Amino acid sequence: MKLSDSLAAGRHIYSTTVPTLPDIVVIDVPPDFAAPSLPLGRYYPIIVETALERLELEHFLDLPRSRLIAPALLDRRSSHGQGTEIKLCHYDAADAGWPFILLCQWPTSCTNLVSSSPNMLARGAYTIEMFPTALERAEETLKLWASLCEYGLSTTVVTC
Repeated sequence: MKLSDSLAAGRHIYSTTVPTLPDIVVIDVPPDFAAPSLPLGRYYPIIVETALERLELEHFLDLPRSRLIAPALLDRRSSHGQGTEIKLCHYDAADAGWPFILLCQWPTSCTNLVSSSPNMLARGAYTIEMFPTALERAEETLKLWASLCEYGLSTTVVTC
C-alpha cells in the first residue's frame, strides 16, 4: 500500500513566489484517520523548502508499505533558511474547499527562546495555522502582528 494512494491521496501544493519561503504540501486526511489534533481536524501540512525535498517527499509517499505511517519525512528536519525578522505569510489555495494558511517564519533570535521545546516549531523555524476563510486568517494575522509590534519585534506580512 502506498501513502499516495491512501492516506495522502487527497493533497494540494501551496506554492510560493517568494524565493526565501517554502512551499506547503497539504494532505486532506481521510475521515478514518482525521483527528482533532490536526489543523481544522483533517489537514496535515508538510513544509517543503527545496525542489529536491519535493521529489524526496513524492518518492516517500509512493513507496509500497505493509502499513500506513505518518508522512513525517520532513517534520523534524532543520530549516535551510531563517531571516532576521518575523514573516507572517499568507498562502491561498488555487482550488475551492482547501484551507487558507498562515505560516510564520521565525528568526533564530526567536527560535532560540523555545529550543527546549522541539515540537513547538516545525523544522525548527515555523508555525502554521489553517483557516476555513481568508477573513478569519486576516483577523488572526492582525491580532498576531499587533501583539508582536507591541514588543517591538520587526515583522513583515507576505502574500505568497
